[in-house]
Amino acid sequence: MRKVVFELCPSKMKSVVPILILFFLSYSMAAQGPMRLTAESSIAIAIKGNKELVAARFLVQEADGRARGAGRLPNPELETEVAVGRVFEGRVMAGVLQRFPLTGRLRLERELSDWDVRIAGLEVGEKEWQMAVATRKAFYEFVAAREAVAVSVRQADLAAAFTKSLAEGVDAGFRSKLDLQEAKLSESTLHAKVEALRVLEVEASARLGECLGLAADAALEVNESLALPSSIPEAKTAGKRADLELAELLLRSGETSVSLSHASRWEDVGVGLFIEGERFRDEPTGIEPEALAGVKFQIPLPLWQNGSGKVAEKIASRDRLNARCESLRFHVQNQVLLKHRILALRFRSAAQYGENVLSAAREHIRESEAAYARGELDIQAVFRARERLGEIEFADIEARKSYFLAYADWMGALGGSNL
Repeated sequence: MRKVVFELCPSKMKSVVPILILFFLSYSMAAQGPMRLTAESSIAIAIKGNKELVAARFLVQEADGRARGAGRLPNPELETEVAVGRVFEGRVMAGVLQRFPLTGRLRLERELSDWDVRIAGLEVGEKEWQMAVATRKAFYEFVAAREAVAVSVRQADLAAAFTKSLAEGVDAGFRSKLDLQEAKLSESTLHAKVEALRVLEVEASARLGECLGLAADAALEVNESLALPSSIPEAKTAGKRADLELAELLLRSGETSVSLSHASRWEDVGVGLFIEGERFRDEPTGIEPEALAGVKFQIPLPLWQNGSGKVAEKIASRDRLNARCESLRFHVQNQVLLKHRILALRFRSAAQYGENVLSAAREHIRESEAAYARGELDIQAVFRARERLGEIEFADIEARKSYFLAYADWMGALGGSNL
């Protein structure tokens, strides 16, 4: 047998190692199978990897870049002047002019830029808060879609078992072929409903995957169900909501803008140094050179443009932000109370199905099938009971989904660490 040995030189290893790393990473990810999620883990993944949030975080870097150039003196100005006359007469001047503020404008500009950086961070925080609410809802929508498919599959399986028993009865000669046809039609209808519900499950999975920053065909699994808790959570007060914090920070920034508009009513003064040389004719001595050095001042007078209009604009803007902040505080308090009331109502509605309606419907179908087996009912009564049970089971899923969506709304209204 011939033995083949492969040898890799160091230069080739440099190109092979990344390929091997990618291969093992892809293999390990494939071996992990579908991503198993809870509501909380879904939110954590979405905040970290959602494409829109990744793009929004550059807002902070943009604001930080703008802040680096704020609150600095303007660049000095170089002034030159050359004048030439006849017979070697002329004048040359060169100077440097630097402008300085008379007020604390530069300090206020730096402070306003710092506010802008913090505002950009809170704008990203608000987007994260909104994404957390949307992801929690998408998660519960996906869980509900999966449960609907599972219920539909179970109904189709029960219909298939019922059809099989009818077929055995027809073969034995004590069941009607028409009843068997009705059973087969009902079974086919339920199998078609399963496929229709699978489409809704795929759409719900794609919406959740988009929130998580995953491809539409990513395989997702859940570690939670829509099982109702024993009781609703106690009422709470709102936490640090990103939108309210942003409104309060905008108000503080508006107050700084008012101070800056007052400080900007006086334009910068200019202070400069210059050197001037001149040659002129002085009869009868002839051409005489002369050199001068001096200081130059420029003081703008606020006669026509005194900044009063800008000050009035910033004051009105600050008052608008203050009114908006008060309105948002009032809205948040009412929203938290309202969402908790809705949560309680949704819980009672969903609990009614689980405690009373659903158990009664299942008992009714068992009694109907037993009565049909004894010949006391026709098969249409059994089909009506099955259809009614199916409607109640799907209504139960919708009621529990509505509770968990209301829970997501309430958690979003609370904000802060409750997300």
